[in-house]
Amino acid sequence: MPSWHDGSTSSERLPEFNDIDYAPDTTEEPTFHGLAVGSGERCRVHNLKPVRCVAFEGPNTGRRFYLCSIENHVLNCGFHAWVDSEWPEPLQNALKKLWGMYYSSNSGRIDDKLEHARFVEELAVEKNKIEKKYASLLVDVKKFAEETEKRVVERNYKLITSGAADEINELKKEVAELKQLQKTQAEYVKLELVVIFQVFYKKQPLLGM
Repeated sequence: MPSWHDGSTSSERLPEFNDIDYAPDTTEEPTFHGLAVGSGERCRVHNLKPVRCVAFEGPNTGRRFYLCSIENHVLNCGFHAWVDSEWPEPLQNALKKLWGMYYSSNSGRIDDKLEHARFVEELAVEKNKIEKKYASLLVDVKKFAEETEKRVVERNYKLITSGAADEINELKKEVAELKQLQKTQAEYVKLELVVIFQVFYKKQPLLGM
């Protein structure tokens, strides 16, 4: 089983610098953190005390190491040295398998997210198409409503004007009948006057006698 040392003496350094050219991902570990004070370690470029870190990547997961303490990642000279020796091969294989499962699962989630993103994009495209069709439909419905209203108004106007013409013709007919009646009555009155005058003039000699 792997074991950790407390990192308090220079003997904890295992010079494996040539095995790695970059700093692995790390995880927070309250029992091994902060500057490596008292360890006698110095980073390779700045000659500063390194910081204590715990690897969280691949088969080295859990191994402690020293890292340059410069916070600027551009100036940071990176990995310094491992504190723990390599894990036994069975443990490394198990860690590789676990990380492989993680990456596979993560890849699946990424694929799901990509598929979901494509689905959302397709929905957005369909939504835009539907909105355009809806806008076009509104225009067509408005146009149809305006044309229908125009036809209804024209039809009502024709009906009104046609009914008015019929009424006017009926009134003209009644006026003509009234005029004819007045003419007939006038002629009748005239005839009565003629008869009255004739009767009057016939009686006139008798009155003179």
